[in-house]
Parts: sequence; C-alpha cells; structure tokens
Amino acid sequence: MRTASGRKVSRRNSLQMVAVYACQSLIADAVSSLPVDHYTKINGRKESFDPIRSPRWVRQPNPFQTSYDFWFRVVVSLLTDGNAFLYTMRNDRGEVVALYCLHPQYVSILDGPLGDNRYEVTDDQGAVQGVLDRTQILHIPAFTLPGVSRGLSPVDMAREAIGLGLTAEEFGSRFFEQGTTMAGVIEHPGTPRPDEARLLRDMFRKTHAGVKNSHSVGVLTGGAQFKPITLSPEQAQFLETRRFQKTEIALLYRVPAYLVDSSVSSTWGTGIEEQNKFFVDQTLMPWIVRIEQAVSTFLLPGLQYIRFNVDARLRAKTKDRYESYQTALNNGFLNADEIRAMEDLAPLPKKLGQRYYRPLNLGVVGEEDKESAKAEKPPEAPPAAPVAPDPNADPNALQDPNATDQKDNSNADGA
Repeated sequence: MRTASGRKVSRRNSLQMVAVYACQSLIADAVSSLPVDHYTKINGRKESFDPIRSPRWVRQPNPFQTSYDFWFRVVVSLLTDGNAFLYTMRNDRGEVVALYCLHPQYVSILDGPLGDNRYEVTDDQGAVQGVLDRTQILHIPAFTLPGVSRGLSPVDMAREAIGLGLTAEEFGSRFFEQGTTMAGVIEHPGTPRPDEARLLRDMFRKTHAGVKNSHSVGVLTGGAQFKPITLSPEQAQFLETRRFQKTEIALLYRVPAYLVDSSVSSTWGTGIEEQNKFFVDQTLMPWIVRIEQAVSTFLLPGLQYIRFNVDARLRAKTKDRYESYQTALNNGFLNADEIRAMEDLAPLPKKLGQRYYRPLNLGVVGEEDKESAKAEKPPEAPPAAPVAPDPNADPNALQDPNATDQKDNSNADGA
C-alpha cells in the first residue's frame, strides 16, 4: 500500500529504515540467544528436566536449524506480521518430534465457531499446499482484537510513520546527490535569448551541482546576480524529522530510544545493569511469555513447561555474583552444588555440596520468649539413687522413719 508520503511500505522494504531493522534485530537477537530450559511441577515444586529425558526439539527444534535460528525466525514473524505459525511434526504416538516456522504471509486462518481454527498453507506462487488443523499448526498471535484470530502487524499499523522515515532518508540522499550549495535563481539585467539562458544555467549547474562541487566559488558576468531561494535542511527541520521518526519506531516496539538513536541520552536508572533490566522487563518479557505459554500449553504434556532463561542476560559482574552467592549460601536457600551449577561447574565430590547452612542465632518469629526461658531455667538435678536396706538394722526402725531421728536426739541429750 502507498502511504501519504508517496512511499510503498511492505514488510520487506520496511527493513530499509535503519530504526526498524535495529529494533527487530535487537529484540530477535536478545530472545533467541537465551537458553531454553525444560521444567515440570511435582507436588507444586519446580523440578528441572534431565536433558536426556527432555524432548530433543526443546534443544534443537528441527534437524536443519539451530535453536538460535529457529527462535529468531519466530520472533521476527511476530515483529513483522504479528503472527507466528509453527508446523508441528509428530510421530505415531502423537508426540512432537520437530518444529518448523512457516512464512506468516503464506498462511491463512479459516476461523472456526469455537476457536478450533484451520489453516490454509500456500506457496510463494499462491498455490494451496494443504489445510491443517490445530494439531499440526501452533499459532502464536501478537496484538489481537476481540473476535479476531489473526494478530495485527506492527508494520501495517505504523505504515505511515515508516513511510515518512523512508521518504526523509530519500530526501537527504537526493539533496546530497543533486542539490547545489548556492541553490537559487540567476537574475540577468538584460534579456538573454533562450539558448543563452540555457547555456548559463547548464554551465552554472556543471560548476556547482553535486557533492564534489560543494563550497566552490561562483563567478557571474554581465551583471548577473544569484539569489538563494531554498531552505537548508536544518531550516526545514530535516534532521529533527529523521530523529523523531527513529524515536517513534522505537516507541512502536517499546525499545528504549537510546538503543536506537545515539544522540538520545538515557536518564533512567543509575547504571547499565538497571537499564538492561528495564529492557528485559518492558521489551523482551511480553514476547518471551507469549511464546512460553503457547509452547507449554499446546505442545508439552501434563505440568511440563519451558522457560527462556533471562538470568543469562542479567548476569552480573563476578564480584556481585559471588556476593549474592554468599548471601544465598549463608541463609540456607542455596547449597554449594546449586551455586556451582550456575557457574557451569561440576558438583563437589562425596555429596559435600548438598548441605544447607543457616546462622545459629536465628529463630522462629514469635518464639523468642520460649527460647530465652529455656536458656535461663537451670537444669534440674537428677533424682538420687535408692539406698539398699541394712539387713542388721532394727525392723521397727525400718517401719518407722522417725525412729532414727528420735534415737539420734536421745543420744545427743545423754551426751
């Protein structure tokens, strides 16, 4: 479709605008470079799947593409067309064995009454190759409207903005190619003949037109005068227009403007790590979660799911990582083997790294009084051992426990 600026904008030639290419490649590269982990939930707790037991397509979606290449095509499909269509190849048991990303413009959606859509796949010549159902096609839409199955294309929605940016680039190219430094008209005091005026124009253009003749000195004879009439690119706000178009494309993809235009300074956050986290949270996570939920819901059985490991992108400096590991180890929510796994190190021998530690001065909230009372109460003395009876003792004394005391008193009085 032709835009109001006069340029035709398609998904292919929109990439000729550097801002569009930069935003799409930035997001696609960031998502596809993340590791993909496979998990399951057991008793409400996340458990990592053994790579040997995990399906092969989680590590390599198909035999002809790496994981990076496949997910890059999926994200670019979402960023350009607003839809990603994955052909799912299954074995005799109905298990997914391979995934292929189809060209989104070669897939048409045949809406079903309850969302059970079918998909008509064509080739680049428009010939129908087949009609597939939801067990064969995984559809991941981007921005969708209520009651519509197909997602909206960001390029279609921003066609006018992209067309204006392409037109501004073409204007700048033509200005440096064909423009004259002394742009204006030549006024002659006499009445030259048409051939003389044409000769004067051609000679002036040959001497001063083009980049190579810029800033050259002009010489006019016979009382002729040169009067500039055109505006400079700065006066026509040419540079401001190009800068605004870059910012608008960055806004379309929710990419921080300073990542697209080097002339824009970032005032958000206190460091590059916080700015990187902002980019992950606000730009990447919506695309990542959209892909994770679609694949986990429709391609994995039970409570299994995949996760793009964004920790690989938010990886801090060595000193900061080791300080966080120390906090985790000292407070008992990570052990040494788990920390070593994050650093791609082997576990400690003899299961020494599976122990958890916590400070000894910690206790349960609300039980401080009980613990202090137990600490202040002296330990009770153990009970005395029973005394064996004397066989030579008086039986009456054994029956009357006070007899011994009375005998002792009488002996004291006699003494």
